[in-house]
Amino acid sequence: MPAKGGCADGMAKIAHCCTINSSTKAVRMVAPLRDGDVRAAVMVRLLAHARRCANTLVIDELGLSHGASRMDIAIINGHIRGVEIKAEADTLERLPRQAEAYGRVVDKATLIASERHLLEAEKLVPQWWGLIGAARAKSGSVVFRRIRTERVNRGVDPVSLARLLWRTEAASALAALGCDPKLLRAPRTVLYQELVDRLPRTALAALVRSTLRTRSNWRGRQRFS
Repeated sequence: MPAKGGCADGMAKIAHCCTINSSTKAVRMVAPLRDGDVRAAVMVRLLAHARRCANTLVIDELGLSHGASRMDIAIINGHIRGVEIKAEADTLERLPRQAEAYGRVVDKATLIASERHLLEAEKLVPQWWGLIGAARAKSGSVVFRRIRTERVNRGVDPVSLARLLWRTEAASALAALGCDPKLLRAPRTVLYQELVDRLPRTALAALVRSTLRTRSNWRGRQRFS
């Protein structure tokens, strides 16, 4: 559904804004398809609409589980969407673990993979993930081919979701809920569990999204909207 203010959620309009290469013939590569090439094309074409939306945050390399894993691109508005990129030089060794980490916190996810990785990558991510092939056209530009449309993830873990917050953010949220000031000095694991215990899942998800969208200091992470 459209987000507040008329902006479509993240990747929802991807089929309308990407360049589709529907040919079944192999594309002659002008140069190896690098992560930076794919990421730049995603930002310029696939996420151009989301980046213009005032209520949408598009951010590079969102840390998961306090940095144990990272989401290549996160789109946050009425939902949390994740994009994982696998360029030609990448391997798929970490993909199952990355997919598991994404699955604990995102509402939807899409894997954008080099054509050489597609067959294997499709086996390594859950069926609710979207899948898009990326290749370099003879002109040198990056072209995309949709393989599978993303679906809603039903396996979000509330504690993992709460862990997207920094400790100070969790403490501030609990203070607003009227928690005992002594509790606010507890270790962050206690604060995250307290948020989960006090808030319905939908309210917790809304709190996390709102906090991330309004966060001003991203500690070196690049914000695109």
